[in-house]
Amino acid sequence: MHLKFLVFLLTGSALSAQTTFAQEVIDLDPIIVSGGLAPVSASKYGRAATVITAQDLEARGVAHVSEALRAVPGVSVSQTGTLGGQTVVRLRGHESNHTLVLIDGIEVAAQQTGDYDFGGLVVSDIERIEVLRGAQSALYGSEAIGGVISITTKRATEPGVTGRAAFEVGSDGSTNIETALRARGARGELSFSTARRDYGGFDISGDPGGLDDGGQNVTYNLNGRYYLTDTVTVGGTLRYVDRRTDIDIFNYAAPTRAALVTDGIGQSETQETYGALFADAQLWGGRLSNRLTYSFSHIDQQGRNGAGIKDQDNTGTRNKIAYQATLALDAATLDASNHKLSFAAEFERLTYRENDASIVFMPGQLVKREQEQVAYALEYQGDFTNGLSIQAGMRHDENDKFSDFTTYSLGASYLLANGTTRLHASYGTGVQNPTLIEQFGFATDFAGNPNLKPEQSEGWDIGIEQQFLDGRGVIDVTWFDETLTDEIGSRFDPAIGKTVPVNNDGKSDRRGLEVSASLDVTDRLGVSLGYTWLDANEPVSVPVMARMTAVEVRRPEHELSLGVDYRLPNDRTQFRLDVTHVAGLYDTNFKTASFLPGGVPSDDFDRIKLDDYTVVNLGFTHDINDRVQLTGRISNLLDEKYEELEGYATQGRTVYFGVAAKF
Repeated sequence: MHLKFLVFLLTGSALSAQTTFAQEVIDLDPIIVSGGLAPVSASKYGRAATVITAQDLEARGVAHVSEALRAVPGVSVSQTGTLGGQTVVRLRGHESNHTLVLIDGIEVAAQQTGDYDFGGLVVSDIERIEVLRGAQSALYGSEAIGGVISITTKRATEPGVTGRAAFEVGSDGSTNIETALRARGARGELSFSTARRDYGGFDISGDPGGLDDGGQNVTYNLNGRYYLTDTVTVGGTLRYVDRRTDIDIFNYAAPTRAALVTDGIGQSETQETYGALFADAQLWGGRLSNRLTYSFSHIDQQGRNGAGIKDQDNTGTRNKIAYQATLALDAATLDASNHKLSFAAEFERLTYRENDASIVFMPGQLVKREQEQVAYALEYQGDFTNGLSIQAGMRHDENDKFSDFTTYSLGASYLLANGTTRLHASYGTGVQNPTLIEQFGFATDFAGNPNLKPEQSEGWDIGIEQQFLDGRGVIDVTWFDETLTDEIGSRFDPAIGKTVPVNNDGKSDRRGLEVSASLDVTDRLGVSLGYTWLDANEPVSVPVMARMTAVEVRRPEHELSLGVDYRLPNDRTQFRLDVTHVAGLYDTNFKTASFLPGGVPSDDFDRIKLDDYTVVNLGFTHDINDRVQLTGRISNLLDEKYEELEGYATQGRTVYFGVAAKF
């Protein structure tokens, strides 16, 4: 099967080599590039989505992408420890490995867990972030049950050579240096950027007299493309991240909350390399587009626990080759078409291995493990003259280790005759393959289970978007309801003395309300709001438990964000105020005896409610002239004491000041 697939892709490659096309720079603001196999206008997209631009990131003054995502409805963010520490994102109450993360179209999740650690993703070179909520497996396959976060880095858009340099310091001892150099000519473009962030940090244990936990992140990003002819484009991207983060000691079954995390000398290191090469082709006078892409990721991780003992040394890889084509059904070119049909096919191989025999509990863990899959997808996009737009897709995945699956999705958008009211709705199914860790184990106290079944989901949402005050304001309200079956949990097996992953009986329900709104109060004052109400639970995996479900941890029931932008009359100074309120947040109760070897979960299923909290951030920018800008921000302005995870302290009030120049 795989050999036939590769022959097919090579045939497509030969076709692309005959005539390929150059992608022109387009205005991305009204387009959701990742919304389908072909780009979709936001005003016609049937699924729930949020777009964050580079201008939004600059106005908020955030350092990491995860900070910007906190304001997006349906998104939950959990940060373990200091800035740059492990940070995961969950969409609509799903697990973190149910969110597919793409950077310039490349899948970047850790191969062994399916999670992407947002702690290493700084905003310095980010042009655009698209958050697609709800099952996206019909287009993207496994890892997209909860949705997709697609990130696009900056390209050279101005003719000639341009550049940028920036420097920032923080009251916690942190420093940040950024540089970028871009060139664009008649036949192509090239962009290279660097960012180095040193974190002064804070003591994540909260112990009196504890040492500050800091870190370092160095990121390099290169992308470019060359227009061989008027109808030919080839190009690629390469990204490298080298980061280090200090960690403290986590004590399972500690007697008190204060004793859960204690001061230590641990450290986690990660080297991430991502890249892609592509060739685009336009056939039949622009009626048929083609793209052939090869992408890869390589992630190395090393670490020592809070006691300073080496506990991590592994390598994961991902290699993918994909072909995609889009055909205009009703016009001579894709630009003029209202009805499009797209086809995609891909082959993917994941590998993972432990590298150090001294930290594995059996020789078999040093064996490189792998998963392979082939997939085919088909999507129809239609725009009708009565205001109705439809996106319908299906995908078939053939796995070498698990059952094959076919997933479906349907989205519809309808603009009423008044031109200001839009209805949108979607339905979709999703699938999540067991991870390499779940399949093979790789830990002294965690045994793999090769008999696991993929997780499956089914869900729908419906919403209404309303413009008001002559388009100065807009509000979008969406209700969603999703069900996850065969959710993979864990259970202690006394026969082998280890925890084993299992498919839980029953269903995991996720339902809720998402609200987003914005209003230009005046030409200088703007207000934005986001709100999520979430009801997410999971089935109990322990047979002796009387209760059948338990609340999902690290997903707030209520999350409210408010943003206020104000530009001074000098038209050079702008302020941004962000307020986030979180309520109804639960974590696992790691203090119970169930976390001792052989322990059994307690009657409350090891859950504990954390205190509600409100965090306020304030930022500003001031343009000295057209090329030099001052920046400043105060993180946690009110010095709120709060927890996102039980036992882990969070950073207090911190002031940052910087300067940026472009040429």
